[in-house]
Amino acid sequence: MTMHSDSAEADPTRLSPERRAALADATVAEFERSGYEGASLNRIIRAAGMSKSSFYHFVGSKDELFDAVVRMLIADVRAQWTPPAPSEFGARAFWRRVDALLEEIARLSATPAMQHLGRIFYLPGASASGDPASSDVSGGARRELLDAVHAWVEAVIRVGREAEQVRDDLPLELQVEVTFAVLRAIDEWVLAAEAADAGERAAVAASAPALVLRRLLAP
Repeated sequence: MTMHSDSAEADPTRLSPERRAALADATVAEFERSGYEGASLNRIIRAAGMSKSSFYHFVGSKDELFDAVVRMLIADVRAQWTPPAPSEFGARAFWRRVDALLEEIARLSATPAMQHLGRIFYLPGASASGDPASSDVSGGARRELLDAVHAWVEAVIRVGREAEQVRDDLPLELQVEVTFAVLRAIDEWVLAAEAADAGERAAVAASAPALVLRRLLAP
């Protein structure tokens, strides 16, 4: 059953806050519990308390739902926080600004939108691009976000190198990839925590990025 509409009503960000929250909760929980392949649209519809007609009005497939919810969560996060311009990291302010940024992200990580985004963003076996068998993302909202963050991190590191606050004895591209890998590893470690360990891991994750990035990047 695919009744996807191209109208503005097809945008889930136009749902009420309550309906948005219910849809995000149901979608993330189902994908986490059943994986991308096993996730059921019918179970998501029931858990979100939506009728099939209203659900299929804006999304017609699992892939479209995944992409729509990621976009919705990104919009919710952006409504709460805007990343600073790379130019703000110049000269001697670099590491002080990095510390402030990581503190902002740690606070943001406690919000439902950011937690949901992290849980669905790192979900294995989902591509939001028509290829659920892929273990990486080749299109859709996740790819767009990954590319945007990648470009931002590269710009920040470039500013740090020019300000002599970041070592320049390694290729810039390698530094960017290593930075990405470290931050992703910390995120996934926190997200994989059992309920009993969640608080402790979150506390470690609040300070770990600054410590690890300094050791990796500082001259």
